[in-house]
Formats: sequence, structure tokens, C-alpha cells
Amino acid sequence: MSMEFITRYGQRFLRAYYRAWLRAPGGIAIVAVDDHGEVVGGLLGEVDPAAHVRWMLSRRGVLFAALITVHALAHPILAKDVVVTRARRYLRGLARSLIPTKIGQLAPSGEPRSESTAVITHLMVRDDVQGLGVGRGLVEEAVSQAKAAGRDMMLVTLPGLPAQQFYERLGWVADGEMTSRSGEVFVRYRSPRDPSTH
Repeated sequence: MSMEFITRYGQRFLRAYYRAWLRAPGGIAIVAVDDHGEVVGGLLGEVDPAAHVRWMLSRRGVLFAALITVHALAHPILAKDVVVTRARRYLRGLARSLIPTKIGQLAPSGEPRSESTAVITHLMVRDDVQGLGVGRGLVEEAVSQAKAAGRDMMLVTLPGLPAQQFYERLGWVADGEMTSRSGEVFVRYRSPRDPSTH
């Protein structure tokens, strides 16, 4: 996860973000541990993305904004980066979550996103155990949880990351791009078991 922009917001922000993720309805959080009980990987996702994002932003959006602001003020290069590349998008995303609207809830095709689609949003595996099946196991468990909830599964990743090759090795199929509520573009993947990919 070191390549994600949010890691630059500091430990206080990350702790608040992950705690909120665990509390928000509709979230998925899975942890992999080794034989000694040490965490070697984790996965975050949403079995009900609309409810999860709405709760995260309406209940924690102001806290997130405050933590980002405080951290950015102490790091001028990050502050400039936030203002130039993200401030407008983040404010727009927060507004969309607080004001009822259908904007930001559309699939890339412009059609409303299916309410039966779960999504994997974050996958983290410790460097020294990569290639040992930890990531595969986390993804399979997430798909299993989505299936138990009667949901199809998709996943998203930032373009150009090694994660794309990993998902393709697992049989996931690239299915275009999608834009987050904050305006970031992600590559979307459909589960190999999703009939819409065949």
C-alpha cells in the first residue's frame, strides 16, 4: 500500500481511516496472519459500496479533512500536492455524500451501478510473503463473503501498479475504468466467475 497517496497523510489519518472502515456498515475487512500470529496481509472492500461510502464520509468526512489539513500544514510539499491535485475532488466527493444525488453512483458506461456488486478496494501483503498465496487467499475469502451476501464481486486498482498482473494471474478480467467520488481513475476488474465477463 506504500504506493497509495493516502499513506502520505500520516499514521493518525490511516488509523482513523481504518477504524472508520471497520465500523461502517457494508464494509469488508480481512486479515491474514502467519503461524506466529503476525499480520502478513489484509484486504478491505465493500459488500454494500453505496452505504459504506455514505457512512464513511457523512460520519468521518470532517475528521478526515481535518487530519489531512493538519498533516499537510506540517509538510509543505504534500500541502501543495493536495491543493493542486486533490482538494477540489475531495470536496466534491464529500459534497456528493452529504447531498442526495445520483452523480458519482454511475458505472463507467453511464448506467447505474448494480446494487448487487461488492468491490475489493485495498489489498496489502507484506513483502517477504508475497508469492506464497496470501493475496490469493484474501481475495478468495472476499469473493466468498460477497457470494454469501448474494453479491457479485469486482475490484479496482490504480493503473500501472504490479497489482494488475497479480489479479490477471488469478483470472480476473480488466473491464474498463471507473472514477471514484473524489475523481481518481481506477482500472476495474470483474471476477472470472462473473458471467458478464464471458
